[in-house]
Amino acid sequence: MTPMRHCWLTVPLLLGSFLIACDGRQPLAPSFAVVSTPAVLTATAVWFSQINLAWQDNSKNANGSEVYRSTTGPTGTFALRGSTGAGVTSYSDGGLSGSSQYCYKVRAFKVSGPNRSYSQFSTTACATTPVSPVPHAPSGANATPQFGYAIHVAWADNSGDETGFRVERATTSGGPWTAVATTYPNVTSLDDYQFPGAELPACYRVFAFNGYGDSDPSNVDCTAIPATPTNLKANPVGGTAVDLTWTDNSAVENGFEVWRFSSDAGWTLIATPPANTTAYHDAGPTPDNTYWYAVYATKDGGSSGSSEYVQVVLATTPPIAPSSLGVQPTSSSSVYGSWPDQSTNEAGFRIERSSDGGASWATAVTTGIDESYFTDQGLSAEQGVCYHAIAYNSVGESPPSNKACTTPPAGPTGLTVAAIDATTVNLAWTDNSAVEDGFEVWVYDEYGNQSSIALGPNTTAFQYQDWGAYYYVYYVVAVKDGGYSDFSDVAYPPPQPGSTIARVRSTSRPAPDPRVSLTPSLKRAAATPSRMAAPRRPLGPTTPPHGSTSRAPATRRPMQTGGKP
Repeated sequence: MTPMRHCWLTVPLLLGSFLIACDGRQPLAPSFAVVSTPAVLTATAVWFSQINLAWQDNSKNANGSEVYRSTTGPTGTFALRGSTGAGVTSYSDGGLSGSSQYCYKVRAFKVSGPNRSYSQFSTTACATTPVSPVPHAPSGANATPQFGYAIHVAWADNSGDETGFRVERATTSGGPWTAVATTYPNVTSLDDYQFPGAELPACYRVFAFNGYGDSDPSNVDCTAIPATPTNLKANPVGGTAVDLTWTDNSAVENGFEVWRFSSDAGWTLIATPPANTTAYHDAGPTPDNTYWYAVYATKDGGSSGSSEYVQVVLATTPPIAPSSLGVQPTSSSSVYGSWPDQSTNEAGFRIERSSDGGASWATAVTTGIDESYFTDQGLSAEQGVCYHAIAYNSVGESPPSNKACTTPPAGPTGLTVAAIDATTVNLAWTDNSAVEDGFEVWVYDEYGNQSSIALGPNTTAFQYQDWGAYYYVYYVVAVKDGGYSDFSDVAYPPPQPGSTIARVRSTSRPAPDPRVSLTPSLKRAAATPSRMAAPRRPLGPTTPPHGSTSRAPATRRPMQTGGKP
């Protein structure tokens, strides 16, 4: 009975032992399942984007190790970063950011069937990555209005290894930001043509970038393009000064620039009135001269677009008489004339016509300031006409210029083209003029090329020889004083001998330029620049920043380029 009693006592003891093992927080395990803690963990930053870890493996039965990482310091939250195999005592953590601290700890693990057991965590090891090799940040970003059509952004390039720059824009200095454009390396400026609009704020910042990423942003600089002044008026005061007025359309301008043009000085900045100014008295002009004016609203070193260009004449004496007038017909019913403009203070010219050789005169055409050319139309063919030009201003008028006469010839008609042989055609027409100096035969090919053959007066036929004679179209015109009558109708050649098919041509022809064949004197007169240049963006002693937005006023033909708005 005793042995049996001992047996029953042993069973409860064993069961109690097992129950105690199952209820405890750290289950009892055979010695072969205990995993020792890794030791001597080190973290070394080997690149701005990589940290290498190493530790001592104190467990002989572990299946591997788990690596945990914190980006919020040694007491921050750790998350599993990766794991290694058995016996591995190093780990490389990549894809990191430069100038950042990362902290790590490691624990060993062992897998027994479905169960996994772990060691305690190692001590924590931290490392800070070096600065990433992105470019140095640009500096000195500066945004400047560009004559109303763009905002010019400039910056300092502080890097030698960028692959480009990115310019960003926002409506406030705090963003949100939108990329405007990217540039090539070493570029230090950009024009933004898609700015928000006049009077609206535009802020800019610049990044340098390369294959490793973006630099820090540059400083932020904000500006706005001021609305353009309008309704500029220039009124002469006693022939020695000019009163200017304009409408201020901007609420953001820092001030204004007033520019003046004269033929001797070009465009000159004459005043910089403060914001909200709408008038200026210019007491500096030289009398008996003609001037242009323009006004700009300014902002942050740049400007709006220009106001209207206005022209004013300061006169204390009548203008000098025109000279060297030359005329020639441009058709059988029109005459073109031109002369060098000798005066500096005319308000315009009056061109008078005489049909009786100069015994009586009537006004034919008037022109504006510096318009030293005219066309008189509606004349009668074969009737002689004479002209002279008179300059005038508010004080009086000049004597007349020299008298210049011509006669528009009647145009030839009935042009025909007859075959002679495979390369020769015969042209014939009716001469309707008694005053022509000669004729010109004009030959056009199907590609628009043209040439002319000069013939003497009273000619009514001409044989033209060319391998392509049957592929051309023909016109004839009477010539007088270097000008022309009306052109004849177009004439086509018949079928080439040996061919039964006539060449088909368009009936259209280029309109002749009335000055294609001006006489030498008229060529010189037509080419002579006007004394007053058409306005251009200022390029004079003080130049508005960043280039030109020139336009010529519609009131006159530009005759030469000059220096201003």
